[in-house]
Amino acid sequence: MAFCSQCGAELARDARFCGQCGAAVSGTTAGVTADPVAPPPRPNPVETQSFASQPGARGGRGWLLPVLLVIAVLSIAYLLLAPARTPAPTTRTDTPEAQATIAATEPGSDAAPTRTVSAASLDSSFVSDPQGAAARYAGPVRVSGTIATMVQPGPTPSLSMEGRTRFNYVIVNFPAGYRERLAPLAKGQVITVACGGVRALGGTTILSDCRLD
Repeated sequence: MAFCSQCGAELARDARFCGQCGAAVSGTTAGVTADPVAPPPRPNPVETQSFASQPGARGGRGWLLPVLLVIAVLSIAYLLLAPARTPAPTTRTDTPEAQATIAATEPGSDAAPTRTVSAASLDSSFVSDPQGAAARYAGPVRVSGTIATMVQPGPTPSLSMEGRTRFNYVIVNFPAGYRERLAPLAKGQVITVACGGVRALGGTTILSDCRLD
């Protein structure tokens, strides 16, 4: 009686293969050793690791496309929902009034800046919009213009400048005791005065508390 050298099962007489495990039998006598069957190859760890890193293996890079889609959707939503920026308003400087009006500060003084404007522009502003002009030129103001009439009589010396036309005048009032400072002036001379305030009365623009600049 012969037995399989692989699994130990009893072999039939003249059997060439084991009926239990299928191993080949060498010879027909008991104890004949069959050719060993090679065990299945063991997986290569390097190949296994490489396969796991391939796209689609255990997730791989499958997350990349969804992330890109989310970023694109968020970018589009931001562009659609973000409020539009309003450009800062610009100040026009090409108008005669803007060119005639500048900020000025007395040298060595901490006083607030005064406005310099031509007598013609000042007179036009008070004629066209008295309330708006009074608000715009509130406080100290510097005015330049051409002398239309010389010093008027009275305790408070005054003279007039040409206004919006040669026939419209801007009255300039000076403090008492200022008459001597005005004596050298002449009609047609261009002067600049610094005044404490300006108002309109009966269609005439009047400057008060003025001094030669």
